[in-house]
Amino acid sequence: MTIQLRYPRKVSQKEDSEKSSWENLENILLDDWDDVASTYVSPDQKPSVFTISDFNFNIPDDAKVSEVVIEHDFHKESSQEPIEIEPPLITLMVGDNDFEVNSFINADIYPSDRSVSIPLEDIKGEDVKGDNFSIKFEFPENLNKHGGLLFFDFVRVRLIFDIKRYILSSGETNSYFPTEEKPIQLAVGDEFRYSLYFRNVNGVSTDRQEVKINIPEGFEIVKHYFKASKINKLTDDDIDEELYEDEFDEEKLIWYPSVRGKGSAAIRLVLKCSEEGLKALYGYNENFGVTSNFYVEVHDKDFESPKNMFDETTNVWGTELGDDEEYQLINQDIVIDVENVSMEFKKAQEKVDNLKEYCIKWVKRELKPKNKFKALDDVSFSVHKGERVGIIGFNGAGKSTILKILSGVLKPTSGKIQTYGTIAPLLELGAGFDHNYSGRENVFLNGAILGYSREFLESKYDEILEFSELGDFIDIPIKNYSSGMVAKLGFSVATIVEPDVLILDEVLSVGDVKFQKKSGDKLKSMMGSGVTVLLVSHATDNIRELCTRAIWLDQGKLVMDGDVDYVCDAYIEAAKKASEEQLSGLDLQ
Repeated sequence: MTIQLRYPRKVSQKEDSEKSSWENLENILLDDWDDVASTYVSPDQKPSVFTISDFNFNIPDDAKVSEVVIEHDFHKESSQEPIEIEPPLITLMVGDNDFEVNSFINADIYPSDRSVSIPLEDIKGEDVKGDNFSIKFEFPENLNKHGGLLFFDFVRVRLIFDIKRYILSSGETNSYFPTEEKPIQLAVGDEFRYSLYFRNVNGVSTDRQEVKINIPEGFEIVKHYFKASKINKLTDDDIDEELYEDEFDEEKLIWYPSVRGKGSAAIRLVLKCSEEGLKALYGYNENFGVTSNFYVEVHDKDFESPKNMFDETTNVWGTELGDDEEYQLINQDIVIDVENVSMEFKKAQEKVDNLKEYCIKWVKRELKPKNKFKALDDVSFSVHKGERVGIIGFNGAGKSTILKILSGVLKPTSGKIQTYGTIAPLLELGAGFDHNYSGRENVFLNGAILGYSREFLESKYDEILEFSELGDFIDIPIKNYSSGMVAKLGFSVATIVEPDVLILDEVLSVGDVKFQKKSGDKLKSMMGSGVTVLLVSHATDNIRELCTRAIWLDQGKLVMDGDVDYVCDAYIEAAKKASEEQLSGLDLQ
C-alpha cells in the first residue's frame, strides 16, 4: 500500500442567485489558518456548491486505487445567534463514476479537522489524473432564523493505492499474481522481473533466515537487486543486536533476507527466458512454507508478447537506480537516494587551552594522536517526492550530520548521495549573516549564499520584510538583534521560494510564540503543496504531527525506517535504557 497526499490546484463554484456565494474560495487550496474562505448564509439559504480538482497525482496509470480519504475543515462564526447548518454532502467524481458520502459533525464555532473515507473498486491510476478526478461540496440550508458566516479552511486528499506487481508475500494473497489460467505471456529472449517479499510479521524467529527460490530450467538470472528501504521492526529486547545484510547465493538459489525478528525485506531477480513452456516460480522458507506459484508461459522467439502488466517499474531497488539509466527516468518521483553513506571525523583525545601549550606539547612530542569516530556508518534510504520524513535519535546519533551532507555542507567519507530538484536547507538560521551589516544588507548577502539572484531578492524584499516583522529594525546592524530576531530574518529569507526539498533542523521554535505559529503555518503550507520534507527534531510530538514516516538513527547506524508512530513508539521505549547524556534536551512523547 502506498499513500500520496495532495492539495487541489483548482477551485470553482457554481453560480446560483438563490445560494450564497463563497468569498476567497482560492484560500482552500492550501492549509492556512489565517486565510479562509467564507460565505454569508441567510435563513433557509444554502451556500453555493463548489468543486475542487487538479491534484497532480504522480502514480502509475495501472496502479490499483483502493481508497480516497478527503480531509477538510469548516466552521461557523462565534456570534450569539450563529447559523445552524448540517454537514455537507461530498461527491467524489472519478470519470463517469460518482461516489457520495456525508461529512460529519455539524458546523461548530471551532475549527476542526474532519475526514471521510471512500473505498473504491476497479479504479486505476489513469482514472484519477487531470480533470477525471474532482470533488464537490454541497451544504444544506441554514436552519436558523438568523443569518451568519460559514467558514471553510482547506481540502486535502490522501490517495491510497497499490503499485505491487507479482510480489510474493508470505501470509498474504496478492490479486496481481499471474495464475496458471492467466500466466505472463513471453517469448524466448524476453526479460522480466520477478520479486519476492519476505515478511516476518509475528517475529517467529530472530535467527538468520533462508529463502530457497525455485527457478526452473529455461530461465537465466541476468541480475539481482535488493529493496532499498527495508523495515526492521525491533523490540527493546533485541535493539542492540547486529542487523543483517541481504545476500543471495546464485549457485544454490538461496536468499538470506536482511530482516530478523519482525519486519520485511525483498529481492528482485531479472530473468531471461531461454526455452519454451509453462513454468512456475516460487519461494520456500521453513517457517512460512511455500509461497503462491507465479506462472510464466514462454513461446518461441517470434512470439509477440502482450504488455507485461506485472512489471513493478515504480519501486526503487538498491543499486538498480544508479545501474539502469532508463529505470531511473521511470522513477522520477525519487528525490533523495542515500546509498551506504559513512561520515568519519577526527577527535582530539585531550584539550589544549592555548597555542603556547600546543607548541610545547608538539615540540616535546606529547600530543596524543586524534581518535577517529564515525558519525554515520553505512546509512541507506530513499525518499519519494512529497514524503515528509522525520529523523530521530539520541544525542550523537548522526541526525544533523546526515542533513548537512544532504545540504552539501559536508562531503561523506564514503557512499553516494543523489538528489533531484532544488533543496532549501534550514539548518542554522542566519549562519551566513555578517553581524556588522544591517538586516537589509544581510537579506542580499544571505540570499546570495542560498543561490538567489539580486534581481529575485529585490522583487521579494518587501515580502521578506513583512514576514520577518522587523519593521524599522531592518536598517540596524544585526549585532544589535536578539537571537530571535536573527532567526526570524533567516527564516524569512530561506523560505521565500518553494523548493523541491525542504531540510529542517530544529527550526520549529523560531522567535516568539506568535511567530512560531506563523512560521509553523508557513512550513505546513509548503508541505501541503507537495514539497518533500526532511525534519530533525528532538520532540517526537513534532515528528508525529508533521511527518508520515520516521527514520531512527543510533550511533550513526540506521535502526528503523517506517511508519512514524511505530518508529516513535519503539524509540521512546528504547529511551528507557538510554543514558542521561543521550537524553539531554530530548522531548519524548
